[in-house]
Amino acid sequence: MFDKILTSPFLWIVVTVGLYLLAGKLKAKWPNPLFTPLVFAIVVIIILLLVTDIPLETYNTGGQFFSLFVTPATVALAIKLEKNFVYLKKYYPAILTGIVSGVVFHTVMIFAFALLFQFDRNMVATLIPKSITTAIAVGVSESLGGIVSLTVAVVVFTGVIGAVVGQTVFKIFKIDDPVAQGVALGSSSHAMGTTKAIEMGDVQGAMSGLSIVVTGIVVVILAPLTVPIINLLF
Repeated sequence: MFDKILTSPFLWIVVTVGLYLLAGKLKAKWPNPLFTPLVFAIVVIIILLLVTDIPLETYNTGGQFFSLFVTPATVALAIKLEKNFVYLKKYYPAILTGIVSGVVFHTVMIFAFALLFQFDRNMVATLIPKSITTAIAVGVSESLGGIVSLTVAVVVFTGVIGAVVGQTVFKIFKIDDPVAQGVALGSSSHAMGTTKAIEMGDVQGAMSGLSIVVTGIVVVILAPLTVPIINLLF
């Protein structure tokens, strides 16, 4: 009986949604980055699975349904962009330049760390798409010969870190322009950063949603160009 309850997809859907909603209430009462709903839900579920020795496959009987909403949720971000399109028209040279240069610098840093820590070619291919949304990162990782499951984990981790520390970084470096904030969150921490950007304001959310799309396109275009470098160095 208990085994049937554990393997029920509805149990894990309820647990996941319940933890997310609980985190929202906790954060409203105690504004702490640890209570960021996405971070809180992920951490508690991991601890729960480890403590109870429940396999990830069991959780995924229900948890897998959430992945179905990744692509439509990303597309829905265009609503924010449509309402703030004037900012794109005004600042598109700076936005596009910032995103492209950010992707190039990110790729260079991955190669630098790979050489420093002696990664193999599979690990390099796994890390290259870490800052784009999961729906695109999986395809890029597969095409480069990366480890897809690890890519997904790194993408999630990158997004969580960006969502948690983003505002703190803005305060430290005195980045108060809403367009710059949105572009930074979207291009570095994809949908999870965009969730934070939407909380900060409509302009931040719109620019972050745009940055997800543009960053994904730029990475898809540049990824094949990294193959000769990967083959040469690793």
